[in-house]
Amino acid sequence: MKAPVACLLSLMLAASAHAQDATESRTWAWRGGIDAGAWLKTERRGNRVRFELELNRGAPSHNSGQASGEFTIRHHLGIYQSDEYPDCVLAFAFVGDTVEIRQSGASADCGFGFSVMADHLLTLEPQQAEP
Repeated sequence: MKAPVACLLSLMLAASAHAQDATESRTWAWRGGIDAGAWLKTERRGNRVRFELELNRGAPSHNSGQASGEFTIRHHLGIYQSDEYPDCVLAFAFVGDTVEIRQSGASADCGFGFSVMADHLLTLEPQQAEP
């Protein structure tokens, strides 16, 4: 009787370990007026999230900004602090099909263009079929 229980437990542990090793990729977007937008790509593996963020203020200046890095997520929240820009702190709050990003400080604190801020509510983009 102990052998089947031990086998079941080992299968459950293996499945749990495999689930933590799986990488989940998602793309998020916010579209504003006249070419303004924010695009976020995330890759989550366990409680670690790697991200690439692109921002565009739109017309008439088309100022832009980019940030990328990695953070730990706990209770759907993650905080990223840049090594390159020590005053750049981005907070990510994931709720359902949305992610809200809040930036502390000014646009220059993250190396973004004039008046470009990461403060946006982005929605999950529909998954596209792979060829």
